[in-house]
Amino acid sequence: MFRKVLAASTAAILVSLTLSVPASTAATKVSNGVPCTKAGTTTKVSGFTYRCAKNALVKNSKLTWLSVECLDSIKSYQGAVKAQSTLNSSTDQIKLLTTQYESISAILAATTTALDNAKAAITKTQATMNATTDSTLKGKLAVEVRELADAIIKLTNSRLKLNNQVRDLDKERKLLTTAPQQLKNAASDAKSSANLLCTKGL
Repeated sequence: MFRKVLAASTAAILVSLTLSVPASTAATKVSNGVPCTKAGTTTKVSGFTYRCAKNALVKNSKLTWLSVECLDSIKSYQGAVKAQSTLNSSTDQIKLLTTQYESISAILAATTTALDNAKAAITKTQATMNATTDSTLKGKLAVEVRELADAIIKLTNSRLKLNNQVRDLDKERKLLTTAPQQLKNAASDAKSSANLLCTKGL
C-alpha cells in the first residue's frame, strides 16, 4: 500500500514539474532582433515574413530575424545615402553648367539683337523698294529683302533652340543646387522609417 502511495506521489510530482517548465525553455517567438543562425532563412509569423540577416543599421550586428518591411526600408535608406554620395561633386557640375548657361545666354542675346536688326532692315528695305521707281534698284532691293527674310527665319529658329537650351540648363542647374538638401532630407526620412520598422520585438 505504501509503495502505491509513493508511486502516485512521484507521478504527481513529475506531472507538476512538467507543467511548470520555465518559459525560457519554450520556443522563442520570432520578431525583429531575435537571434537566428542561418542567413537567408525565412519564416512567417502571424502573416508577416521574417528573414535571418544582419541589420545594416547596427554596427557589428549579428544574425537576427528581421521583417521584410524592415529590410526593404534599410535598402531604401542605403539607396538614399548612395544617391547623396554621387552628388558630392555637384559643385563642379554646377560651375560647368553655369559656364555653359552664361555662354549660351550670350549667344542668345547676340542672336536676338541680330534678329531685331534684320527685322528693322527688312522693313526699311521694303519701304525703299516700294518708294523707288528705279527698276534696277528695285530688283536689287527685292534680292536684299529675300536674303533678309531668309536670315530672319534662320535667326528665329536659332533663337528658339537657344531659348530651349538656356531653359534646360537653368532647370538642371537649379535642380543640382537643391538636390543635395533634398537627398539629405530623403535619407533622414528613410532612416527614421527604417529605425521604426526595425524596432526590436516587432
